[in-house]
Parts: sequence; C-alpha cells; structure tokens
Amino acid sequence: MARQIAAILSLDVVGFTARMAANPDTTMAELNQIFEQVIRPCVKIGNGRIFKLMGDGALVRFGTATEAIATAHAIQKGMLSKPVQLRAGVHVGDVTINGEDVFGDAVNIASRLQAAASPSGCLISRVTRQIAGGTVGIPLKSEGTMTLKGLSAPLEVLSLDLSGADDQAERARQSARQVIRFATSRDGTRIAWTETGKGRTLVKAPNWVQHLEYDWTQNPMDGWLPHLSNHYRLIRCDGRNNGLSDRGVQDVSFDRFVDDLKAMFDAAGLERAPVFGVSLGAAVAAAFAARHPDRVSSLILMSGFVKGLGKRNRPQDLALGHAMMDLSRDSWDDGYPSGRHLFAQAFFPESSPQDQDRYARFIKMAMTHADYLRVGDSVDVVDIEPLLPDICCPALVLHSDRERLHFRDQGQRLAAGIRNARFVSLDTANNTMPDYDPEWPRALREIEDFLSTIPDETAPG
Repeated sequence: MARQIAAILSLDVVGFTARMAANPDTTMAELNQIFEQVIRPCVKIGNGRIFKLMGDGALVRFGTATEAIATAHAIQKGMLSKPVQLRAGVHVGDVTINGEDVFGDAVNIASRLQAAASPSGCLISRVTRQIAGGTVGIPLKSEGTMTLKGLSAPLEVLSLDLSGADDQAERARQSARQVIRFATSRDGTRIAWTETGKGRTLVKAPNWVQHLEYDWTQNPMDGWLPHLSNHYRLIRCDGRNNGLSDRGVQDVSFDRFVDDLKAMFDAAGLERAPVFGVSLGAAVAAAFAARHPDRVSSLILMSGFVKGLGKRNRPQDLALGHAMMDLSRDSWDDGYPSGRHLFAQAFFPESSPQDQDRYARFIKMAMTHADYLRVGDSVDVVDIEPLLPDICCPALVLHSDRERLHFRDQGQRLAAGIRNARFVSLDTANNTMPDYDPEWPRALREIEDFLSTIPDETAPG
C-alpha cells in the first residue's frame, strides 16, 4: 500500500434506480454509450485513471487538481446533449493506493460533494481550487459553505459554471448592439463612450487598457462587464490613447484622465451618479469625486491605489514596472513571450495561461506601443493621497489580498483616507477578475448590497 496526495473525481447517474426499474435495457444501453463516448475519452485526455466503475457511476484519480477540474468540466459539457444527467464532485487530499483500489478521505469527500451536487452539476472543494492555482481557466461559482454527511466541519464549495458558450454569444450580441458616441474633453481630445443595460445608472471610469468594442469579445479579464450590464445602466468610455478614443495624444497626465471622465458625464447628461473604478480607474474615480463632489453619489473602488509605483518607497515595485516597460520596447510585436505577457502575468496571476495570452493580444488591439508607454509613465507618478479628505460620498473599497503590484496596503490607505469608506478584502491575486475567479460573485454581491443603500439620484422624477 502507498499513500499520496491525489485529486478524486466522483461521478454518479441521476435517477439510476428509477430508470432501471422503468426500462433496464434502454438505461444500460444509454450508460454504456455515455461511458464510451464521453467519460472514458475525457478521462484519457485529462490523464486520469478510473479505479472504480459502478453500474451508476465511477471514481477517477488524477495527479493534479487542474486535470480533475478540467475533466469534470469536459464531461459535464459533453453530457448536455445526452438524455442522462450526471452529478460530479472533486476533492484533493490524502489517499491510500492498494493495488487497483484507492481509498481515503479524498475519495469520501469527493463522493459527498457529488451527492450534494445538482443534476448536471459539479461541486468542487475550495481547497481543490486553491491547489489548482491560476491554471484552471474554467468558470467557477462560489456556493458558500456546506455541511456534508460524515464531516464534522463545514466545507467551502464552488460549482462549475457551464454557461460559457451562451455567455460568449451574448457578449457578441451586446458588442453589436451598443451605440458608440463621442465626448470632447477639456483639451479637445475625443473620448468614445457608450452605455449598455437598463436600471439605475452606474458610471465606469476609464482604465489603462480598454476598448469599448473588443472588451466584450477579446478581453478575458472583464468579469465586471456582463454582470454589471445585466444589473445596471452601465456608462463607460475608452480613455485617451485607448480603443476608439483619440490616439497619439501627447498629454496623458493624470489630470487629463479626470477631465475625460467629466467629459463623459457631461455628454451623457448626468448630473450625479455612482462611479465604479478598477485599478487606475479607481484612482481616476476618486480624484473626480474629490474635484467634483456634486457629481458623484458614491464610489466603488476595486484594486485601486493612492500612489503610483514611482511614488512609493518600494524600489522593487518600481523595478517590476520598469521591467514591463523595458521588455515591451524590445518585444511589443513578439508572439510570445513579450512585455504584454509580463503585464498580463503581473496583473492577473491566477488567470489561466490561455487567458493571459488572450489579454496580451488584447493590449495590442487596444493601444499602440507608444501610447502604452505614455500612459504607463503617467500611471507611475499618480498621487491622489492629498485629494482623499475632499471625498464626501460613501465609498466601497474592494482590494485583492495578494496583488503583486498594487499591494493590499494601497487599498487600505485608499479606504482610510476617505471619511465614509468601507474596506473589503478579496481572496485573490488578480487585479481585475475574470468571471471564473471564485471571488467575483462575492465582489458582485458587495457591489449590489452597497448600491442598494445609496439613493438613486439618476431615476426620473
């Protein structure tokens, strides 16, 4: 007998007993087809080994958590067109291998998770997701904690989100439906803006890298976009030198970013509204609220910062920033790796390698290399700390616990400087979260709960 750490996938047929009682021959034929056409091929691709095959299910062992999650996802996607449904559960833990058999806590917990899953669903323990790290690249939703039979303590659980194909189709429709308009900033720069969704108004501040059209279909790090568009009238713009706004503009100082946000407010006819900002956008939103307190009813600031890399007393931060800039000078047009890839890895370390590569390509769609450098130099010298005492509206400050560039203390300083701010720490290393980040559903709930306490001053009448 040998002990080791393994990832276990438990599978079970929904309603097997009733199916067998009603039509045993048809049921067995369907199950044989499922095992040969879906389960076995997916397990083989995922480098798994079926160590127990029952009439109504199977137990599969994997060497990595990533392979187990990916295989569960592939199996359940493959089952969507089948007349039979499966439940699935995945857990990583200690197992004992005795010949062809495998037993231990990991097997028991995976089986308990499977039994608690919904038909066609899969439950995954949070520890499994954490062990997989940034290599999953599959949408997961937090299900909170569950008390499972035979376990003394509740278990944090995630579920597979199988709606990816439908989401991509809807994203393409949203991109095609939006109407692009233009505002004129204080210095004459044209700023592209649009609105999507219905409901109360929420304004999104511009970021370092974005593109109003390609954000929908080419940017994998925009978990906020479809969700907020489904809940609110979301108004957003491309910052100068980005996307559909004027490019090649020489003045990309931080003050001009704030002017661009004001130009969008004016063009959209907004007197006062809540503003949502991520990373650089959080700093822009905060500065706008300080300078125009009559225009901002509340702030939602995610993964923001009070000081750019060049204004902090951390030489290692500035060194990483310079490394991204320097590498981009020599490798902007390279396929892989490039400075764009280093940017993606630094800001989104827990996203999948495939999505990091997609984001690196998206950067090149959104802006030229010269504009990337101009904006980057401006971001380095941002310092909004003196402005924070002038912010008088309520603020929700969300910050990633394990950020590589804008460390948690930057979010804490942001919250501490605003008199009516609440700080929420998110268990992720991603600066902007892809929609499969396990913390995104929690972040969305925090945003919705916060906005529900703010009077809607944009509503008619």
